[in-house]
Amino acid sequence: MRSSNPHLSEMTIKVPAPFAGISDLGFTAQYRAQDLHEPLRDVPLLIEGPRPPIKRLAELLQLLRHADASGYAWSDPIMLSDEVVVMAFRDRSLTGHTLSDGAQVSASYVLNLVRPVVFAFLKDCAGIAHLRLSDVIEMRVTAGGAPDWEVAMPLADIVEPNGDRLLWQLAG
Repeated sequence: MRSSNPHLSEMTIKVPAPFAGISDLGFTAQYRAQDLHEPLRDVPLLIEGPRPPIKRLAELLQLLRHADASGYAWSDPIMLSDEVVVMAFRDRSLTGHTLSDGAQVSASYVLNLVRPVVFAFLKDCAGIAHLRLSDVIEMRVTAGGAPDWEVAMPLADIVEPNGDRLLWQLAG
């Protein structure tokens, strides 16, 4: 029997060391459960790391506000402490509509639904903030009740070209 109210389950994606040369700075994307017929909720990213590089990263993440991204936007990064920054991915593919009111499903909506926010974040970090990313991106995915799974992907499978700013050199 099919449910008349399909939903997306809660999911967490942890990325431990996405920036080249810094192994103790990473981030977590947290998807909350929601009804599939509603616009996608904001996905918060909690970024944690040592003081000097996290402060410089927070400054560079301001550039993401100006991303020329079709269908999504980034909130302003907010420093919660000397070692923690939070920001959010915001779906803009259905602005002013819901799927239940007959809005056309756009390619941006489908892309935002199926592409992990992690990929958009890394693409914009490399392409807009010009940050150099690690050659291999590791992720740990936890989804409501399902077994955890870990994946390591070559950076070129996620984003090309890589940025040229080494965050650890900028953090001094």
